[in-house]
Amino acid sequence: MFNLRKIEPVFADDDYGFTKALLAYINGESDRFPEKEKVDYILERAYQKNSVADQQIIQHTLFIIYQSLLAHPLSAPAARQYDSNLLEIKDKIECCWLDNEFSGLSIPQEVESSAHYGDFLKTVWHKHRASHHPVFEFLEKDASVEQLYYFFKSDSALNLIFFDLVAYTLIGSQPETRGTISENLWDEIGHGDNVFTHVNLYKDVLARQDITLPENHYVDMYGVEALAGHNAFMLGSVNRKHYYKLLGVMAMTEVLDPPQYEKLVNGCLRLGLIDRDVKYYTEHITIDIKHGDDWLYNVIDVIAEKYPETRKEFYIGCLLRLRTAERYYDQLMGKMNTLK
Repeated sequence: MFNLRKIEPVFADDDYGFTKALLAYINGESDRFPEKEKVDYILERAYQKNSVADQQIIQHTLFIIYQSLLAHPLSAPAARQYDSNLLEIKDKIECCWLDNEFSGLSIPQEVESSAHYGDFLKTVWHKHRASHHPVFEFLEKDASVEQLYYFFKSDSALNLIFFDLVAYTLIGSQPETRGTISENLWDEIGHGDNVFTHVNLYKDVLARQDITLPENHYVDMYGVEALAGHNAFMLGSVNRKHYYKLLGVMAMTEVLDPPQYEKLVNGCLRLGLIDRDVKYYTEHITIDIKHGDDWLYNVIDVIAEKYPETRKEFYIGCLLRLRTAERYYDQLMGKMNTLK
């Protein structure tokens, strides 16, 4: 979903006509920006009246704007990267989203006092339901082939952009952390071997099961939960003020994956897939254990020691990843239960 000349949405129509107008503006098909009052109205319904349909429009709006930042450099969306109208609604949505997500959040005293901050963040991960979500137990023991393939498809968009997300963490990083981040990037590109770059390993997972990868990487499957999960990464990638949140998001991602993927691989083997079919996932079972510790102890701990005021940002980033992941897993479990 990068280097596109035209932004492809998850959906184009909504009850307000807002998404269609926004797409036309971003894609250079219209110079008329949608009425900003509509954004205020949709935001109010989304986060004050808790309308899921309006939350989806809002998260999709962010998703579209974020996608434009990865568009083909010579495209119309790229030309609007610093458009004041887009920046205004992007900032407004991000603020409302985060305010709603963390309103009333009580910050544990360990955030400020823990001598080994990485260890504390590991306990946050371990205690959160996302770390032991039943969807992976289901995939391991009960899922059908159709349900497994649905999971593969739903996993596509984020997996295929993950190298770029890691690359964002390198920009403006502390010199002491660059070796660790660069090692992570080196792993993502298969140590320079194009066959083993993680993007191609994931494409191979799909190809070996005759699953066609569409140009939109199955983003049409995205509901509000998946959109928010995707946006949690992009929020910190493209906003310097949220950089430390991004590192928290990354750390939780790397500690989440190994035990979950182990169950997933067991489920794949149960359904007749072979080790070669799931190389992408087995690779992450081993290397992500190291990556998780690296993010916590060689990146976050280093920065937290130097700049103690970053601790709260890391904590919020970790929670953002865990909360959005839990909701996404809930939605995924519900959808798979409708399949045979």
